[in-house]
Amino acid sequence: MRYFIFVSFLALITSNKASDLQKYFDLIDQNQDGKVFSDELFVFFNMFYEEKQDQLTFSPLKAKQIENDIIKRYNRNSTMNYLTLSDLERRFFDLYGLQNQFPTFLFNGYEPEQVHLSYTHNLSNEMYISFVTRERPSSNLRPIVKYCDKQCIAIGETTTYNVDNWHYWIHYVYIKNLEAGMKYNYKLGFVESDNITIRHLYSNELWTFQTMSQFEKQQTEIVYIYGDMGTIMPLGFDVMKSIIEDFHTKKSERANYVVHVGDIAYAGTGSETEIQTIWDLFMNQISPIASQIPYMTATGNHEKYYNYTSYRTRFFMPSKTNPSALEMDGNFYFSLETNFVQWIFLSTEHQYTPGSLQRRFFENFLEQFQAKWQGKERPWLIVVGHRPMYSSDQATDSGRLQDELESVLIKYSVDLAVWGHMHCYERTTPVEYNRFTDKEHFSPDGKLYQHNATQTSPIHLTIGTAGAYIHENWISKPEWSQIRYQKYGFGKLYIYNRTHLEFQSILIDKKSSDDEDRFMIIRQF
Repeated sequence: MRYFIFVSFLALITSNKASDLQKYFDLIDQNQDGKVFSDELFVFFNMFYEEKQDQLTFSPLKAKQIENDIIKRYNRNSTMNYLTLSDLERRFFDLYGLQNQFPTFLFNGYEPEQVHLSYTHNLSNEMYISFVTRERPSSNLRPIVKYCDKQCIAIGETTTYNVDNWHYWIHYVYIKNLEAGMKYNYKLGFVESDNITIRHLYSNELWTFQTMSQFEKQQTEIVYIYGDMGTIMPLGFDVMKSIIEDFHTKKSERANYVVHVGDIAYAGTGSETEIQTIWDLFMNQISPIASQIPYMTATGNHEKYYNYTSYRTRFFMPSKTNPSALEMDGNFYFSLETNFVQWIFLSTEHQYTPGSLQRRFFENFLEQFQAKWQGKERPWLIVVGHRPMYSSDQATDSGRLQDELESVLIKYSVDLAVWGHMHCYERTTPVEYNRFTDKEHFSPDGKLYQHNATQTSPIHLTIGTAGAYIHENWISKPEWSQIRYQKYGFGKLYIYNRTHLEFQSILIDKKSSDDEDRFMIIRQF
């Protein structure tokens, strides 16, 4: 039955003009013969990476093996040594099928797609929702979100931008006066200029969101966290599929929100061109999750194209939707305070030297945080950014970040710093200035850091394993490097309360649970 539905579905989309998947496939298919071979994949992958590894250490034989593995993973006909468009279409069908959905974005028209939730600074009483349509019903119609049992309506605005001849429409709606800890079903549509007459309305049973609970009612706070994803090629799609499976099957451990630490869609080609079709595919790839829990982002180097126009327009972080003091730079740097965590999102792509706007924001905010929680049981202090401060990857450029910002992290007792950029996983010991510190409070197996909350050294995580091409080379393992590997997957953070935090790395191709990393931090106040 499912095969029949899939065949009918493919017949329907092929009757329309070229889909995003067709455009994407044509980018890889150099000779336009409808088949993608491993050598075409290699050329395509290298086009999208600015940082070129030493070609002498990355052999053609290793590259060939990686591309062949990808073809084998995506190919529904195991006898073929190439991919076809239908292989990619099936992957999206399977992804949405995990939650009994169809990938309707393959159609054109007014159907909402790329649905995306994001937090404002008021996590308990507000929510931001954005979506995209291929066409705009008319200039006098405004987007709406219809929600709650009383048929509440929030009215938003519409925008677009002109990069790569992109001509779709982004609709965004700011919802206020929500109840804390409440789950809402919502519908998306358009209303006439009288703000009463609803002209179009679309529903999906999985379009839900839940506001943050009040502190006294908060249970475990769970976060998906990762960086460097991209879409179908090579494995960003499969990592997202694993995240959706985790969300769907582990209902008692469902994440409350996502933190993506930069290098998001990989739409830029490593030179001056950015392909909007890739952005559209990516936003639809994450939609099964982003339409249900807030998807929060830091910016990476692959978002830089056209002065970050795509990133600045497609995403709605708190510094853009309702900025607090010194948050004056769009989606680039901001704070986010949940019940158990004080997050600080930094941009490693913008100035952070003394006197810069971002540095003023960072230090001023930390001063306020320290004064507010002096002598109290404070939230966990977690800093996220893209380029890592600590990495034993041969290609790392972390030295400048250490020189400029490490002293700030140490001064204000940051508990955890999470980065991406290097396409690997690495966790440090407690570390300061390249020294393994606080050894007496760090267990011999490296799985527990139990310490006095006022005397802490940061632990750093690099999680650039969410799908981008992995071809890293290690230097000799430093003492501060607790565990490192080069395998695809994502992170899951469990914040039980303000004294117990646990992190787990989740691999998409694990052979045993020992392949994954897991550790806990316990603070004593």
